Amino acid sequence: MRNSRSDTHDKKYESDKNQHRVIIPLYIPHEEDYYKDAFKIFNACVSSLKKTTSNSTPVSVIANGCSSTIHEKLVSLQNEGLIDELLLETEQLGKVNSLRRVIGASDEPYLTITDGDVMFLNNWEKEVSQVFKDFPRATAVAPVPVFKTFNQFTSNIWLENLWNGKVKFETPGDPAALEKFANSIGWSYLNEQQKNTILTLTKGDVKAIVGCSHFCTTYKRDVLLFAPQEPSQFLLSGNSEAIYLDIPTIKNDGYRLSCYKNYAYHLGNIWESWMDKELSNLDLNETSTCSFPVYKKLKKRPLRYLLKFQLLKKLLFKKRYYNYALNRFKVPSIYKDHYLK
Repeated sequence: MRNSRSDTHDKKYESDKNQHRVIIPLYIPHEEDYYKDAFKIFNACVSSLKKTTSNSTPVSVIANGCSSTIHEKLVSLQNEGLIDELLLETEQLGKVNSLRRVIGASDEPYLTITDGDVMFLNNWEKEVSQVFKDFPRATAVAPVPVFKTFNQFTSNIWLENLWNGKVKFETPGDPAALEKFANSIGWSYLNEQQKNTILTLTKGDVKAIVGCSHFCTTYKRDVLLFAPQEPSQFLLSGNSEAIYLDIPTIKNDGYRLSCYKNYAYHLGNIWESWMDKELSNLDLNETSTCSFPVYKKLKKRPLRYLLKFQLLKKLLFKKRYYNYALNRFKVPSIYKDHYLK
């Protein structure tokens, strides 16, 4: 039986019209062995977001296949205000499939997709938005530069800047952070050429790093809608991240870039003492909304994609032309043995 009417009947939905949302897919099935420190690390992730991100930027967490104990802890974090939107999926959907649940329902024009083992640093949001402002062609920007993403889905940047001097190898803005990332994925060190030179794109007096990873990246939402509509067959890796996160960013001939300096840390699965210090050093962000640039609706550019990423890429990455390009980009002579084919 129904008596009277709901007070929301015929009431219009009023969106907050935020510019930016952070989305975190999370899988912690238990807290033993590999996952022993996983929730502590995730707690540091959302705590760092709370300290360093604009108050108007919501954080969405999709827990897929986590234990009931983890679900209870996530609800507590939401009650503390560290999580704005929480989806608890009892089935393990996988990273990409859990992301698809939120991307399609998000209104924000910029979406940061990050793993749950990332610690965000002061000004990360501001610096990422600045790269989008400085380089309007950017469709994906990472706050963490990585030592070897310069030749991954970046052939349009190479081809368009081969002779103008805007792309070249230079000293990184934060060599120590490059090595810290390497440590986080199990590498004990970076050799000198990996640590001391990186491919940059320059515009006037501003710089960005060519290429970006997908463990933590901010996207123009439109390009993520270019991904396949059917679910991924992989829970993690396989070719899922390339197909659903990387390739869509270049379907409209967009640029994949990273901040010149480092504004986040990949923590891995083991808590270390330095992480306590870094987390305590973060400043609570009291500033107003971080301003991302407005962009027109993005459309696929199939002819450019075919030409630059299918046809010319095959030519560009043949040994002879690849080495020619790297020499045009002024790869340091002492490192040529490492970079040239």
